[in-house]
Amino acid sequence: MEQQLQDTSNLNPLALAVLLVTMYLIWSLPRRFVVCPILFITCLMPLGQDLVIFGLNFYLFRVLLLVGALRVLFKHEARRLVMTRTDKIFTWWVIVSIVFGTLAKPSMELFVNRLGDAYNAFGCYFLIRCILVDFEDFLTSIRTLAWLSLPVAAMMLVERTTGHNYFSVFGGVPELSAVREGHVRCQGAFRHAILAGTFGATQFPLFMALWFYQPQYRRIALLATISSVIIVGTASSSGALMALLASMGGMAFWKWRAHIRLVRRGAVVAIIVLAMVMNAPVWYLFDRLSNITGGTGWWRSFLIDQTISHFDEWWLFGTTYTLHWAPVGEVIAADPNMMDITNHYVIQCVSGGLLKLLLFLAIIVVSFKTMGRWLKFEGVGSSAGILVWGAGVSLFAHSLSFVSTTYFDQIVVIWYWLLAVIACIPVWKSDMTGDMADSDLLSETIEKGENQNVADGENVPAMVFLNGTCNFKLGAVKCLNGFVPFLSSYGEDVKSWFLGYRSGYSMGHHPITIDIT
Repeated sequence: MEQQLQDTSNLNPLALAVLLVTMYLIWSLPRRFVVCPILFITCLMPLGQDLVIFGLNFYLFRVLLLVGALRVLFKHEARRLVMTRTDKIFTWWVIVSIVFGTLAKPSMELFVNRLGDAYNAFGCYFLIRCILVDFEDFLTSIRTLAWLSLPVAAMMLVERTTGHNYFSVFGGVPELSAVREGHVRCQGAFRHAILAGTFGATQFPLFMALWFYQPQYRRIALLATISSVIIVGTASSSGALMALLASMGGMAFWKWRAHIRLVRRGAVVAIIVLAMVMNAPVWYLFDRLSNITGGTGWWRSFLIDQTISHFDEWWLFGTTYTLHWAPVGEVIAADPNMMDITNHYVIQCVSGGLLKLLLFLAIIVVSFKTMGRWLKFEGVGSSAGILVWGAGVSLFAHSLSFVSTTYFDQIVVIWYWLLAVIACIPVWKSDMTGDMADSDLLSETIEKGENQNVADGENVPAMVFLNGTCNFKLGAVKCLNGFVPFLSSYGEDVKSWFLGYRSGYSMGHHPITIDIT
């Protein structure tokens, strides 16, 4: 599915104007809205527009990532970043991608290719981590994606009706839409119809969750949900359709979320039973399903089969030669030595070996655990729980889509955005669980200073600095059980003061004495 990269810059006047405007917006907008221009370019600008500098391709979203990184650096917005487990695993995944991916066949060309993928991953993920610092930022992103889904769906409907893709004026996508089995496969600004459909399918749960979150968002949530279904339908992709059905099923389980562990165990048992009763390996289930939904299920099953069969060729550093894995002619135009790999998990194998695959799986697993832990301990009674659940369902839809496609265009921005959002959830709990959680955040973020053995019932001197960031000194972190009731019952002035800061008011420097009796 890969396409040949251009050797020279291709930037028409309209694209240049859009680029300059979005660059200005990223630099000047309030932090909360910095993500909006990036999502705009991702959804509505094909990769045909790019700048080639010293042989390096800078697509427009890559230029915006660079501007965003400079903004974070000069405005000191990285100071809010607290490294999580997901951040660390993600960083190691990027490092392995560069080092092991290059060692598969050391060359400058391959090294530059791996650096480009790492730039996309690291730049997008950590830019989002730095600029999305509270729950309202997450909500702003979802609403932005909801509004952007409307023109994406509208343009794909036009493409379905006319057979012409008007995004082709920017290059990177064909003017005439592909047709398979009599169905027009619309792709919008994306490089392939299945990626356009995957975008719609993976955003569906977020838009549906937005509907249930607050009544004032229901109009745009409804329109965006309908748009996501239209995007999947016009893409005519069985993989995207399966992801959409999975998203619908995942959202339906919201009422039974307390029993999701039983569902997971049931799924494992079902897979084991299928493996026992099927004549072919269990991954040939995709072949069976394609007999119902249509599509290329056999190829997906065959690809998994070949990857396992040739384990000895890729397990260490990956491989740059898979031609012999495929039937005659099933290769990509950009590299005749590689078969057409339409599985993102397999891409991890061939581009970095077993370690890269395991780190990729670890990112997904830890992300699920992060949301599950929050929903179990913090999400009870929280109106934001449905949005966190929606993010989890979106992650599940992505994970399922990886079996049927590789993310080789701007959809990687949506994927890294979601991972970064999920990594932030533990930090955002003060904004999502109400007043008591704000009390929890205050008690948890106080750093113990001179009082090394503070017990419940003691008077604790504290100096609280609220000058743009929460930086507490001489606190009582060990007095959590006494500290929280104090805030909720006796310390209304302090609690209101802290909540005012969380709302953005400037508080200055004020010493206070906290009695936690």
